[in-house]
Amino acid sequence: MELKTIETRLGYVFNNTELLELALVHKSSNNTSNNERLEFLGDTILNSIISQYLFLKFPNEKEGLLTRMRSHIVKGETLTKKANELGIIDFIKLSKGTANLSENRKFSILEGSIESIIGAVFLDSNWDSVQAFILNLFKQDLANIDVDQEFRDSKTELQELLQSKGLEPPKYITTESKLGFTCEINLDNKEFVASGNSKRQSEILVAKEALNHLKSKNA
Repeated sequence: MELKTIETRLGYVFNNTELLELALVHKSSNNTSNNERLEFLGDTILNSIISQYLFLKFPNEKEGLLTRMRSHIVKGETLTKKANELGIIDFIKLSKGTANLSENRKFSILEGSIESIIGAVFLDSNWDSVQAFILNLFKQDLANIDVDQEFRDSKTELQELLQSKGLEPPKYITTESKLGFTCEINLDNKEFVASGNSKRQSEILVAKEALNHLKSKNA
């Protein structure tokens, strides 16, 4: 397929199409001239621009939550989905052996291709242009962010609430059994208990119960 086709899908026209061509060369096809360096550059730029966007959009959120939000947006699954939506696999130059891999084993290749294209766009233009490109590419993902439902960690939120009242965070006592993990805390003269499949999950669930109690009490 012609490069113009993928430029149309990307919504960006390259001044130097050799950069786009290089961004689509997997190392299995060419061990010396491939997209690995562009992938490295694109990964850094993507993280920086998404970080800046989240920093400005959520001025009152703490670093931990912003980090989880960024990780959700730039994770491999999201990048692979973008690559599939754009049909990038039709343009990537792969060795015959790599081209015959199952779709699941091509995920890392597709993930890297998005990052290498971002790197190529940056070298072809400037920071403002690659920022506009990334924000457009992830427009729907950024619009769908729901802080309360998806990213807020109940354990962290409980700690922040207690600190705001000058109180110490509770001590989490977790035990493991064949059925999973059970965690208990004592707070506000009450005992809260919750179970989960992992130590962290049980702690978050018990923190959520305690948090709901405090919120209903102060409502």
